[in-house]
Amino acid sequence: MSSIRLFDGHCDTSYLLWTENQPLLQNTCHVDLVKARAFHAYAQVFAFCSYAGMPDLMPCTQEEYLTIPLKLLREEVEQNSKLVAFAATAAEIKEINRQGKVAALLSVEGPEVIACDPERLPALRADGFRMSTLTWNADNALAGCHFGDKRLTDRGKAYVRTAQNNNIIIDVSHLSASSFWDIVDITMKPIVASHSNCRALCGHTRNLTDDQLRAIAQTGGTVGLNLYQPFLGENAGFDTLRAHLERMLTICGEAHVALGGDLDGCDLLPQGFRDLTDYVKFYDYLKTSGYSEELLNCIFYDNLYRLF
Repeated sequence: MSSIRLFDGHCDTSYLLWTENQPLLQNTCHVDLVKARAFHAYAQVFAFCSYAGMPDLMPCTQEEYLTIPLKLLREEVEQNSKLVAFAATAAEIKEINRQGKVAALLSVEGPEVIACDPERLPALRADGFRMSTLTWNADNALAGCHFGDKRLTDRGKAYVRTAQNNNIIIDVSHLSASSFWDIVDITMKPIVASHSNCRALCGHTRNLTDDQLRAIAQTGGTVGLNLYQPFLGENAGFDTLRAHLERMLTICGEAHVALGGDLDGCDLLPQGFRDLTDYVKFYDYLKTSGYSEELLNCIFYDNLYRLF
């Protein structure tokens, strides 16, 4: 075990545990509890994606993309209760990590899984969820996704207000630019881009402009470095990851940059990354490159922790 504390803001592991019939303890995915032993403390946000726009992916309803993998994840956590527990607050994260367990947090990636219904957010929060995007890769009743430029709808504005009133953090990853700025105009609390990179370094529509990065930081939120190679640039490796980090740090400031690897949602990782454990190598690489321990602690754990 290293002395590194890791708080990652986005993985899709729950979906793979379901579709590939894999256990949480040890599997062929990017994330499992054995790999988690590489870290002194580890908190992970598990996303539940609507997969809107991909109707043939699995033979189920939108809502079952939430209910089925969530039930399975809960069963896996219960079976491995000596190693992992669910958390929804900073106090719970701290205590679970103090006990040497993984802290598992829950997020929604595409509110189609709750029928884009703001009135269902209090129940979602009561079920332990602390974060939600407004879209995945398709426009919906709330907002536009990054492939177009649809505005935030009135229902979307109600979703943002209701989520924030229930202490659910709004995640602006996957949004169109217009919907992004509409949220910036009305947000009452910090917003995050849990797994998005820098548009100036890689022109993918999933990445954020410098102005968007700056706006997130001004709300008090964080931007999480995504490991998906197409969001980083051609032949991406540790140097590419550092370039995105350094631009984020320059624009956002050291208190607003975090990690959101999109692990188990990535079929292409940068050179040097195979799974969760390679965050240790990346930490060491950054330390060798001149990053202070204080800054590394901010990026790898503290900045996301403070949001909760």
